[in-house]
Amino acid sequence: MADRQDHWVFYFDPNRCIGCHACSISCKQFHGRDSDADDWRTVTHHEKGTHPASEEYDADTSSPIENVPISMSCMHCHDAPCEEVCPTEAIVKRDSDGIVTIDQDKCIGCKYCGWACPFGAPTYGDNGLMSKCNMCLDQGPGSGAGAESKNEQDNPIQPNCVSDCVGGAIKAGPEKEMVKEASQAAAERFKSNNERVIVEPFQGEENLDMVEHAATPDNAGD
Repeated sequence: MADRQDHWVFYFDPNRCIGCHACSISCKQFHGRDSDADDWRTVTHHEKGTHPASEEYDADTSSPIENVPISMSCMHCHDAPCEEVCPTEAIVKRDSDGIVTIDQDKCIGCKYCGWACPFGAPTYGDNGLMSKCNMCLDQGPGSGAGAESKNEQDNPIQPNCVSDCVGGAIKAGPEKEMVKEASQAAAERFKSNNERVIVEPFQGEENLDMVEHAATPDNAGD
């Protein structure tokens, strides 16, 4: 069994997403799914900030409204609840790379996995079976749309949502690499925004100034 940090996961950077939905369209087209079928990757839009207010009202308008697009698919959880509740063991988390797959030969369409998933990743298809993102392990049009067995790749490859993302907001790979990717992106934001952050735990307050100093943009490369 591979180390947990070698399991593949998605990394999404909302600061790079432009909300174009190319990822969900690419996913659906590549897997030969109908346009009205449930998406394996969805893009939702969320608002943050405060609405503008007249000066005569006492309101904080320093943070204007911003539309934040969020792209989501199956999270390929370490302890996947969908795998735990499947009565036919159709759902398996692969030991080698941690990708969670559904064997439609074994699926009976009971929807237990869909109810158990906190992200709503498994979807119920017109064929009466469940399906979801499998990081494009079974390449080719129509894969994942029928009840036939699929020829899964032995080794993971870059999913189509990653390669077709216009802003480079979606990445996939071993968890340890994606954590590094996220850390680097966060450091760049702190550097550009002239922000400070405590970068590691400490005991007491005697080290606070030192840690804050180490995390300032001027010292980001130290």
